[in-house]
Amino acid sequence: MDLILASKKADKTMMEVEGVGGYYGWSHNQFPLLSQKKLAAGLLLLQPHGFSQPYYSVSSKIGYVCEGECIVGLISPEDSKEEVIKLQKGDALPLTLKTVSWWYNDGDSEFKIIFLGEYDDEYTPGEYCGFYLAGFIGTLNGFSNEFIAKSFHMTKTESDKLIKDQSRTNLLIKINEGTKMPHPCNKVKHKLVFNLDSAKPCVEVKNGGVLSAVTCRNLPLLGDVGLSANRVVLESGALFGPIFTADLSVQLSFVTKGSGRVQIVGPLRKVVLDTKVEEGGLFFVPKFFPFVVEADEGGMEFFSVITSSKQVYGELSGGKKSIWEAISPSVLEASLNMTPDLTEYFKSKIAKGAVIAPPSTI
Repeated sequence: MDLILASKKADKTMMEVEGVGGYYGWSHNQFPLLSQKKLAAGLLLLQPHGFSQPYYSVSSKIGYVCEGECIVGLISPEDSKEEVIKLQKGDALPLTLKTVSWWYNDGDSEFKIIFLGEYDDEYTPGEYCGFYLAGFIGTLNGFSNEFIAKSFHMTKTESDKLIKDQSRTNLLIKINEGTKMPHPCNKVKHKLVFNLDSAKPCVEVKNGGVLSAVTCRNLPLLGDVGLSANRVVLESGALFGPIFTADLSVQLSFVTKGSGRVQIVGPLRKVVLDTKVEEGGLFFVPKFFPFVVEADEGGMEFFSVITSSKQVYGELSGGKKSIWEAISPSVLEASLNMTPDLTEYFKSKIAKGAVIAPPSTI
């Protein structure tokens, strides 16, 4: 397998407006695997009062808020009803390919959200393709003035002005202070969003770290999206894994904080990746390939999207769910060529462990 499985920070500027924000991605040259595996990644930054025009995507994805807070408007074509919610750090928001959304930073600090998921290969490979409703490349600018006038029951003069105004508008704009924006109604937020930072961890290890996950079991919307996500926080020197996806899903991860080392092993013990990853970088885990992540001295945090709404992992580490724990002692003894005493010792160590291991004290 000759694939580049890790990448540094986003190197492609899709759009950028000084003092407002920008949208960034990973070029084919830097991370060709995205297009090869029909995956996509995008990073949206909005400064205070920054606004991203309404658009709809042709792919399903999950957004994870790395920093700040934001008001988001979501409109489903099925009922044309706008839901306005407030996002904060740690929120994971699934977006289906049919959802129209707009984004407004009403806070006093930068808003940063990473989108990971799949893409429709008919458009831009490895990138999220969106149809903007307004702005200089919005759909209104694509139709003739005559059609616009008829569609909205306008005079030609009125439609000409509408189109002319759009041609002067960026996709990212700054909302004037004092402008009354829609007020979020968080009564429906629990149906649309899951906060990975504040959720009860699936795994928590003292001096090691935590693993939190969102699947269709705790957010049914993910059943429609066909994706799931998790967040891993590792303390200095802690280890996550070995672990592998035990179905046909793959995993795409974004380092939200810190740095560490990632190892991925393929068939016939071939090491397909052994590299340092840092904040802002991506790494990809193929289906069935075991991988390990070790945090550097400052610790490491990463957000991952899995191409299945359920998440099925095979654990080759310690703990009750470990495959090693399930194997009969006599089979372990024969397979690993160990004495009965050493096999018993190995099993005892497995039972005390977990998928996250604190730094070794040996």
